[in-house]
Amino acid sequence: MHLRRFYIEGLSVGSQRAVITGDEFTHLKKVLRLKAGDEVLLFDGKGLELTAEIETVGRDSAEASITGLSERKSESHIEITLLQGILKGDKPEFVVQKATELGATAIIFFETSRTVPVIKEGRGRQTRLEKTAIEAAKQCGRTVLPKILITDFRRALEAPSSLKIMMMEEGAKKGLSEVLKEHAGVKKIALLVGPEGGLSVEEAGLATAQGFIAASLGPRILRAETAAIAAVAAAQCVSGDMG
Repeated sequence: MHLRRFYIEGLSVGSQRAVITGDEFTHLKKVLRLKAGDEVLLFDGKGLELTAEIETVGRDSAEASITGLSERKSESHIEITLLQGILKGDKPEFVVQKATELGATAIIFFETSRTVPVIKEGRGRQTRLEKTAIEAAKQCGRTVLPKILITDFRRALEAPSSLKIMMMEEGAKKGLSEVLKEHAGVKKIALLVGPEGGLSVEEAGLATAQGFIAASLGPRILRAETAAIAAVAAAQCVSGDMG
């Protein structure tokens, strides 16, 4: 039987009980209609997952008793940081959802001279993106949530990484898989993808000066959100756990 998963902050290996509240409780009670006696999985987003049994389902919360430690191994052995120019509409949520499913360690959004939306929603937008990551992690079985950050272009380029790759539609002499194979064994990879309008010549030059290697995703022109997901998937196939 497929056990339902719930994100609970503050869990520890020694936890004996847990209280499920908020959106997680609403999903448990009103959507899944779980009841006392049902078995579930609880994870803290930092690598810990516990098995539990629901004891009571109240009006605003449910209580569960911890029954054991899950042995799930779902995290990739490489760390992928996706640097993505902020996109229009709900595309950032789409990118977070899919990159989380593919095992990205961090997803960093940034503004450039060609980004259409202006990042001005502050914490509200980031909270929505973090919630999207939680839902994706619950679905795909991840136990560690990716770090979500919204910043400016220069700070995004400073993300720590052993291998930095910039996706380019034109001017790249090598394909992404070729670059990855040339750096086999690297455990920390940063993938830079521009917004809908791409990176300017100046921004591409700045990234190059920061150590980013230009790479192509093939002869077709991909939408920014497609390029982001294709790049993460390719990195996992060549260097990670999808090969």
